[in-house]
Amino acid sequence: MPAENQPDSPVPESAVPPPATAPEALPEPAEPAEEPAAPMSLRSMVLLGGLMSAGVALILGLTLLVGGVPSSGPGGRPDTAGTVPSLTGRSLPEATAALADRRLAIGSVVRVPSSLSPGEVVRTTPEAGSPAPEGTTVTLYVSGGTGDERSHAEVTVPYLLGVEGRRAQQVARQLGLNLELPAAAGRVLTQRPAPGTEVASGTTLTVTLG
Repeated sequence: MPAENQPDSPVPESAVPPPATAPEALPEPAEPAEEPAAPMSLRSMVLLGGLMSAGVALILGLTLLVGGVPSSGPGGRPDTAGTVPSLTGRSLPEATAALADRRLAIGSVVRVPSSLSPGEVVRTTPEAGSPAPEGTTVTLYVSGGTGDERSHAEVTVPYLLGVEGRRAQQVARQLGLNLELPAAAGRVLTQRPAPGTEVASGTTLTVTLG
């Protein structure tokens, strides 16, 4: 006799595993609070200020060393002392004054044929822009022109310091001035009136030689 099918026996609840649950998320660790920066001490501030000042001074020194900032003369114009000025087209008194202003002496005044008006400077030796330390002699080539040279009631006293006595006398005569030489020979040590002074044509200059 076949065995009757027995109904499935109920499974006790304790034997059924509980449903899987997701693991609880762990709380993220809190970031540590930033500590306030410690105030800079007075000594540190002084040291930092000194380093900054030294850096600025170094930059300025290097800039001046390489000539990045030209020096300025009167009126804010670049100072070009130490070079021969451009004198072409200027009258002899104007050229004399310009040279005296830079303490450059006139070596000689040479008359040359030119289309410029009589008495105007044609060129110079050394030429304009050439290096010219104090006392350098500059030869002026002046236009002989085709007409009568305009006479000047006033003459500019040239810079004669360091010029040999006879040469100084020759230059003075070429400019319409007189110069009496003392008995001693040598170069001009002092002169009166001072270079650049406007005097009447025919004025006598006084010099000492040594």
